[in-house]
Amino acid sequence: MAIRTDTAKIERQYLRDMVDVTDKRILEIGCGSGRLTWQYADDAYHVVGIDVELEDLQAGLASRPQHLSSKVDLMAGSAIVLPFASSTFDHVIFAWSF
Repeated sequence: MAIRTDTAKIERQYLRDMVDVTDKRILEIGCGSGRLTWQYADDAYHVVGIDVELEDLQAGLASRPQHLSSKVDLMAGSAIVLPFASSTFDHVIFAWSF
């Protein structure tokens, strides 16, 4: 899949306008390599990103900023069957995925 970039630098602001991630537990469905994840993860309490593309997840783990290693977990998974209790997360982000 082609990587989309935010050339106008507005994606982060749109995300913040839609949801306050500050100190929240976030599930990101379709996190890919973490391109969007790294834009908001500093503010979140904890982030779990899932994706079905193992190569993207490996790239994400390799590019994950060191200071986020205890705050962001990336794992293989599908939105069809989520292995989490319904109250595990405060918000779910699903962007740029199909």
